[in-house]
Amino acid sequence: MSMILTARALQIKTGNPLRKLVLVKLADNANDQGEAWPSVAYIAEQCEISVRSVQNHITELEKMGLLRTEFRKSANGLNQSNIYHLLLREPVNSGAGNAPSGANNAGGSGAGDSKTGAGDAPRISKDPVIDPNNKNIKSRSEKSKAKTSLPDDFKPTAIHGEKALSAGLVLNDEFEKFCDYHASKGSMFIDWNRAFNYWLGQAKQFKPQKNTNLSANIDAVERDETFRLIFSTGWKPKNKIQELSAIQARKNGLGRMSDVAGLSAWRGIWKQVAEQLAKEEM
Repeated sequence: MSMILTARALQIKTGNPLRKLVLVKLADNANDQGEAWPSVAYIAEQCEISVRSVQNHITELEKMGLLRTEFRKSANGLNQSNIYHLLLREPVNSGAGNAPSGANNAGGSGAGDSKTGAGDAPRISKDPVIDPNNKNIKSRSEKSKAKTSLPDDFKPTAIHGEKALSAGLVLNDEFEKFCDYHASKGSMFIDWNRAFNYWLGQAKQFKPQKNTNLSANIDAVERDETFRLIFSTGWKPKNKIQELSAIQARKNGLGRMSDVAGLSAWRGIWKQVAEQLAKEEM
């Protein structure tokens, strides 16, 4: 705090009592070089007025030439508390000075002096002094996870596999597109799993529509029996539909899914392969 600047602020007429209160509060938090860095919310709470009111009064004080605001941002682009440079000139001691009628200049003597013979001393604030480098304030990035670039070890999860299958997408193909796109853009995300989940949801909209007139004969018994065998040791496919469906099942991680989810996904794969083979035969 600066006792000298607080005394000067008390003697300056601003034309508005709340504006003067804001000025005094800034001076009370300033160092001897006239630099103060309290947050707007802190000033509002201490002066018992709204944040908007504080912002308006600071703007007016700037227009009056009583302060200059220095806006600051951290290296990662987040806003930091502003530094306010107080421009309070030493008051004139003659008749028509800035001091209100009946007030004494700080440190002067006269009829209004206290018992000690000195002028009324400015109040010494017990408010905490905030480090201009914000070392004792947690930044927004410290309160929440920071964004990162695509991790080298990022892999699709079983949830991604289920979503891809339900949308009729090939998981590995979409994952490749996802990685290539965001690596080329230099994208940063807090949660890459959610980002890929969103990608799969969007990719479904751009997937080519199937030919609804195309029909394929599906042997449900063969399909479900094959599902129970594809992960068995030594199993070999007996025909093209079994071979292609098994390849897609392993590609999309059906082995990591629950029995119910895996069977549902398998039936979707089997249907796609059957339709593709029927199309090729046509």
